Amino acid sequence: MTHLLDDWDTWSGRVAAAERLLLMMDFDGTLAPIVHRPADARVPPKTLRILTELRHCPQVAMAVISGRGVVDVRQLVGLKAIHYFGCHGRERIRPGSDVVESNRKGRQAIRAICRRLRSELGQVAGFEIEDKGVSAAAHFRNVDPGNRSRVERGVRQAVEAFPSLRASPGKMVYDITPRDGMDKGAAAMALVRETGGLPLYFGDDTTDESAFGALDSEAVTVYVGPATGRSLARYRVTDPGEVGETLLKILNLVRRELPGGAPPHA
Repeated sequence: MTHLLDDWDTWSGRVAAAERLLLMMDFDGTLAPIVHRPADARVPPKTLRILTELRHCPQVAMAVISGRGVVDVRQLVGLKAIHYFGCHGRERIRPGSDVVESNRKGRQAIRAICRRLRSELGQVAGFEIEDKGVSAAAHFRNVDPGNRSRVERGVRQAVEAFPSLRASPGKMVYDITPRDGMDKGAAAMALVRETGGLPLYFGDDTTDESAFGALDSEAVTVYVGPATGRSLARYRVTDPGEVGETLLKILNLVRRELPGGAPPHA
């Protein structure tokens, strides 16, 4: 993968020439640094200011596509006039709305596997099973390293007992979702069909690979992580700090193209 900022001249020309941009981003590990407690995650203030300004650019549509519940992620980002997808695309809130659109398929199986995992692994210190309604997350970031193999084995065995569910390994988490054909790639493609424009997608985890794979070769796909990481994305940046730097560059490009546009930020 090429570092996005090393190929600035190539992709910035495409962004500047586009009549419309569709900016799609994961939350944890992309907009916000990963933290020990998911509830403590925050978008850095500088990045949030840039997102706020991008939101007001008429040729930019924005979306956050997260594994978190959609109400949770919208509250953490705090911008109402953008698209939000939660639970890997199974929940949605449209710009300016408070209505949660939800695919309820698999809810009973999710509830049942959460009960099983709490019973079997609830005594493991640091383990947390998060029931999001239409998906679940088995967190083991705070589990002692000596117990992590037990947790991983327990999650895999539990999922095998529920053929309608699947588990996707992430960064110290297993995302448990229905086998319903929905993922971040499906959510991204639905938005592309609705809004049009040049897609830009930023993500850091295995669940973002479905979006990298679904978007066509014209899209700007960006993996957030080290150079040693493997991804279907065309480009990479190192961390959420560089995501913020890139968003600022995009904002400055967009402003230059606006009639009477404001001077670019430094």
